[in-house]
Amino acid sequence: MFSTLRAKVAAGFTVLVVINVIVSVWSIYNFNQLTQAVTTMIKQNYQNVIAAQNMVVALERDNSAQLVMLNGYVDLGYRQFKDNHKDFFVWYQQAVNSNVSDRGMRILNDIDELYAQYSNATDSLKLVLGSRGHTYAQDFHYKKVLPLFNQIKDECFQLLDMNHNAMVATDTKASDISNQATVAVLGAALLAIVLSIVASWQFSQYILEPAEKLTDTVRKLGRGYLDVRADINSGDEIGELAREFNRMAERLKKYEEINIENLIYEKQKSETIVSTISDPIIVADSSGRIVLMNQLAENIFEVTEEASVGEEFRNVVKNAELTKYVTRYLNGESTLNIPPYFELRFNEEDRYFRIKLNSSKDSSGKVTGVVLILQDVTQFKELDKMKSEFMARVSHEFRTPLTSINMTVDILKDEHIGRVNKKQHELLVAAKQDAERLTKLVRDLLELSRLESGKIQLKEDRIEIKSLIEFSVQPVLLQFNDKDVRLILNTDETIPVFIADFQQLSWVISNLVTNALRFTDNGGSVTVDTTMNEDDLIVAVRDTGCGIDPEEMEKVFDKFVQLHDTTNPSPGSVGLGLSIAKEIVELYGGRIWVDSRVGVGSVFTFSIPIKKRMAHDYTISARESAAPVPGSSL
Repeated sequence: MFSTLRAKVAAGFTVLVVINVIVSVWSIYNFNQLTQAVTTMIKQNYQNVIAAQNMVVALERDNSAQLVMLNGYVDLGYRQFKDNHKDFFVWYQQAVNSNVSDRGMRILNDIDELYAQYSNATDSLKLVLGSRGHTYAQDFHYKKVLPLFNQIKDECFQLLDMNHNAMVATDTKASDISNQATVAVLGAALLAIVLSIVASWQFSQYILEPAEKLTDTVRKLGRGYLDVRADINSGDEIGELAREFNRMAERLKKYEEINIENLIYEKQKSETIVSTISDPIIVADSSGRIVLMNQLAENIFEVTEEASVGEEFRNVVKNAELTKYVTRYLNGESTLNIPPYFELRFNEEDRYFRIKLNSSKDSSGKVTGVVLILQDVTQFKELDKMKSEFMARVSHEFRTPLTSINMTVDILKDEHIGRVNKKQHELLVAAKQDAERLTKLVRDLLELSRLESGKIQLKEDRIEIKSLIEFSVQPVLLQFNDKDVRLILNTDETIPVFIADFQQLSWVISNLVTNALRFTDNGGSVTVDTTMNEDDLIVAVRDTGCGIDPEEMEKVFDKFVQLHDTTNPSPGSVGLGLSIAKEIVELYGGRIWVDSRVGVGSVFTFSIPIKKRMAHDYTISARESAAPVPGSSL
């Protein structure tokens, strides 16, 4: 019947408008009829009331004119009577013209007859006044004229009462008609509302039923039922949409049939690649559930891929540390402070792995999955251990001959066994400097070996941050003055007292400050900032030096790495200071890093978790030691 949705909607609204128009016109007609009827009745009765009132007024004036005649002014009174006589008949005629009831006409006829007699009696009164005298005229007026006056007046009042009652009856009748009209209009309005609801429901069903069918079909298609089709044959827009939907569903089915083999092939290829990688690999989705794992991962964690797919990562791996890193990585954390190696028990031996995490992201940058790769570095760890042990043994063996060399050089230089010339003294001074450098190298190597072996015993001192910073920078204050470099200490004194090894932490700070001074030109500045976030103490050493090349920033904390200093061509340290600082910071579970810009300066920062090491709630297992007094040697 209707080819478009627009036509259907227009038809529905047209029906509603027609119903409302009919009800409105009918209501206006009823109220108009009521108004006309009430107006006509009230107008007639009102005119009769006015006419009756004016007839009484004219009659009273007639009586007044008669009294004027009795008072001796016969001609004047008689003229007044004639004038009022005309007014009386004018109002009488208006009452006759507007009166439609039989009773009203009878009263008016009686008034007409009585007024004719009253007029004749007035004429007779004039004659009596002229012929019989004043006394007789008064008696005549009282006995003949005045009774007629009262009768006419009574008839006029009857006419007035009749019209007043008629007005009351008209008001009652108008109220009844109004109530009937109101009931009729309400009935029509209710009927219009019912018809509108029925029409709206029918048209809504007529329009929405195909749309609901199409919606249900789309929902099924979204669930994967590609064989479903929309059974809608209308010629409107929804019918056209259903036909386009059916064509789209057909194309989707064909597309799935074409690509499902490719998808299976790609999945098998990915699984083959993962299975052939020589490192354990686990793939998890954004919710932390296992998607894929290779044979090596199965062997390490003693599970099977079939039983693991779809399970939560923590339930499969059963390792709190790995689960923590994966969970934080899925939550978008990029800096996880992962240790350089991770120890796992495999084939009844300890194996060391390096953790690598890679993520997959959607177009909006949201992490949709994570790939965990465990690179076996056991061999390198053992080599590093052998190297450290070798260096520790060699360093230990160097200590005795170096001590002997230092003593010998001191004896010769101080001329305890004989005088030396100037040239010989210069050679001895140079030898002494080289011996001291070798001694420092041996001492650093031994310290690094102890840190790496984990055999170092950290002291548990009560540390106030201000004392720690001042003690750390005291040995280099003279060097700052000599080089004309400002040292700025920004210490947050609200940091609470905590428990740690005072000597070790002061060594880290002193090493960072010394390096900053070394690479800062005259007139520059070095700033030491100490702050605390929720859990960590943060110490930052900022300089205005030459900065670090981006290629060197990645290896500044490696052993035996020396940064190139263009301002100081003389040899510096052997490159162990930052490595030792890194080991000390990591012993406390912290981390150390650097930010630098060439030509602007560098910022070396380390953080140590101290919330659980607060002095007021930290239990010292060994004897509590007092913090060293500033000024003692490092």
